[in-house]
Amino acid sequence: MRALARALTFASALAATLALCTHGARAAGKRLCDGYAACTAAGYPSHGYGAHAGSSYWMMSAGDECTNYAAYVEQTEYGVQPPGYVLGDGGVWAQSARAHGVAVDRTPTVGAVAEWDDGTAGIGGPGHVGVVEAVGRVGNRIAWIDVSQQHIDGDVDGYDWERIDARGSPQRWEPWPSNFIHFAGAPTRARLLSMYGGSLYRIGGLPVRAGA
Repeated sequence: MRALARALTFASALAATLALCTHGARAAGKRLCDGYAACTAAGYPSHGYGAHAGSSYWMMSAGDECTNYAAYVEQTEYGVQPPGYVLGDGGVWAQSARAHGVAVDRTPTVGAVAEWDDGTAGIGGPGHVGVVEAVGRVGNRIAWIDVSQQHIDGDVDGYDWERIDARGSPQRWEPWPSNFIHFAGAPTRARLLSMYGGSLYRIGGLPVRAGA
């Protein structure tokens, strides 16, 4: 009986620890949904990736892969033609795209690919990519982005939407992306103003005021 009691106590402690780890890793309340069906039902589309995950896009590995998902959405939702070069692992997409003339900066726009460099705290190697689905502003600053992404451990189908705070701590998952890749075209001044209003937005990491 003592052995059983000790085992039950250990199991309870382990369960509590796991719950704390899961809670802490997510920065509670940031995940908007997970799983293709649940996300779609909640109004966060999966863009039909589940039915097409078995195919390779942009020479990426098919299946539960962040790179293949991002390539699929860029091609099917935003009409981006497959690049004539290999982008590589998620953490080098920005470098590869920039080298081939694609606009890469630190300004999130809807439809851009969010990229985390290889070794980013909380991400690790070989980096990661997702798709920017929404950009939120509070006053004169970009406050958050919503990202859809594939290959997330512990999620149903490996898929979720995550809301990421611009001022989040590097210790809180998910950190702010390293770069934003604009395969669908550079974010024009008009597009930025239409998204962020007539006050202040950021382009290339520098603040720009409308009419300035």
